[in-house]
Amino acid sequence: MKTLCGIGVICLLMLFGNSSGQTIRSGNSVAVAESGALGMYGAQAIGWNPATLGLKANPAGSVVLASLGMSLGNNAFSPQYISDTFVEGDTLDAAQIDDILSQMDANQLRIYALVGIPSFGLSISHYALNVDAHILATAAIPADIFELAFTGPVVGVPYDLSTVEESSLAYVTSSISAAQPLKALPFTQEFSVGASFKYIKGLAYGELEHKEGLLQITHETLHAEGFFRTLSSTLGDGVAMDLGASGKLNYRDIYVGLTLGNLIGDITWEDVDASEIRFYRNDGLSVDSLTKKDYWKNFMTDSDTTYNFGSSVKTPLPKYMIIAADLPYMDGKGDLFVSYYQGLNDAPGQSTKPRLAVGTEFRWIPVLPLRVGVAFGGIEGSMFSGGFGFRLLGYQMNIGAAWQRGFLAGAEGFSFALTNYFGPGFKR
Repeated sequence: MKTLCGIGVICLLMLFGNSSGQTIRSGNSVAVAESGALGMYGAQAIGWNPATLGLKANPAGSVVLASLGMSLGNNAFSPQYISDTFVEGDTLDAAQIDDILSQMDANQLRIYALVGIPSFGLSISHYALNVDAHILATAAIPADIFELAFTGPVVGVPYDLSTVEESSLAYVTSSISAAQPLKALPFTQEFSVGASFKYIKGLAYGELEHKEGLLQITHETLHAEGFFRTLSSTLGDGVAMDLGASGKLNYRDIYVGLTLGNLIGDITWEDVDASEIRFYRNDGLSVDSLTKKDYWKNFMTDSDTTYNFGSSVKTPLPKYMIIAADLPYMDGKGDLFVSYYQGLNDAPGQSTKPRLAVGTEFRWIPVLPLRVGVAFGGIEGSMFSGGFGFRLLGYQMNIGAAWQRGFLAGAEGFSFALTNYFGPGFKR
């Protein structure tokens, strides 16, 4: 039983598993725990702060090709916990079952997988063009379902199956970004505003749009009923816009910035299919018939139908705000990044929990920048990160990794990104 449960949990964790649903993660951004919004210039500015394209630190030109960012995890179990708890040949006792259930925040196992693929990026002066792919998937499984699997139904106790959740999106964005340097404010050395305009091509959409479910056993009857409807489509499009402002303060040459991401933006899905599952039983059990196949075929009154939903569906894109700062130090050989991220709506791959991140980049060896960071909050909870870059002539390869809510095998989530960048770095 213990081994079977362990395998089941691992399969659930792998089923759904960058970009936080909002920004495209890069090797350097993941390495500083996504604190470096003001370290993202040129072709990497998209989603972080388009206004950095108008600052003097912005390179004259840059290109991003064939990169990847991803984040996956859950809110309860680490590989180490699974290995220690689900041991082959052992059985779970009551204390272990209670411990497993207590690991789940809000009585749910929440799973997420967020992937961003920067396919192409080009920046020239204050302008940038980007094509990126996004995959966002989140799910929630009620603790009641795990308790039911571990202990079996308790007589007289109702099990609520309606709190299960599932949503997923896959889309491609084509973006044009532009920035305009403005006259410096009284407390700044320079100031810039920028915007990104995005066309979104929806590739796939799925959502558990309606869910009702209950299971209860009494001494006389088994009562089970449910109605679940999933919507799906492969035909969607939409538009979105990011706005940003950034400047360099007179005080200690600190850079500050504000980003409003997907301020307007959603995807409209056409030709939506609906799949419905209904089941019902409110009757006793015939012990003598439990071994007969025909008995189980008619055990539930159920139906499974698929039909055209008949109307379009809109899904919101993750809307967010980033407030960021960057303090250069060591005569420009290092940067200390701080950022505050706030999700502004409920959307796939997004949390409205605020997120605070701090990170730094050391450039003691110009060809091998080193980066570390830490963050707390958001969909991923605590994060500890690190990474490095490799620079040779006009090429940069940046790699970053981060552990979420733990470290190494004790972490409940993991982020990784690798970016291929061509062009000079930002100037200090």
